[in-house]
Amino acid sequence: MARRIEHRSTSERSAVEVYRALIDSDYLAARLEELGGSTATLVQHVGTEEGARFQTRQGVPVDKLPSLARTVVGGDLLIDRSESWRREEDGHYTGEIAAEIAGAPCAITGSMWLRDIVAPTGTAVSELVVEGSVKVTVPFVSGKLEDLVVDQVQKMLVDEDNFTAAWLVQHG
Repeated sequence: MARRIEHRSTSERSAVEVYRALIDSDYLAARLEELGGSTATLVQHVGTEEGARFQTRQGVPVDKLPSLARTVVGGDLLIDRSESWRREEDGHYTGEIAAEIAGAPCAITGSMWLRDIVAPTGTAVSELVVEGSVKVTVPFVSGKLEDLVVDQVQKMLVDEDNFTAAWLVQHG
């Protein structure tokens, strides 16, 4: 059975500012350099009239993996991730995400929304929502591995939120 991913964050920046960062190839390269491990690369980046789509490859060294994951993967973890973003007519942004772990029977899929909101304090902010699922097909340990992957994805999304906020301070 697949496990759900739910992530919600806010930014002091407008949705359009966050969106421009999230699809910028320089931003993506810098994010990968800081957070993506030694084998990180921006594999593909295509801007379209509607938005952008891109593919990244990230690595996690085997020594940073929990022992259960090491037995399944057998070496460094390589994650191939694809995202697509587009601006909707009502001014918010939507996206899809998919990721696979090379050599592991694991798939991650999800949807993303980015929009301007008014915080409870009355301040205008933007909100990013990621909803998805993790599916691992390894007999007897799928649930434990799915929980592990969900936990790691949640941590990665928080790290990316923090990187985006810092990036926008410097470049926004």
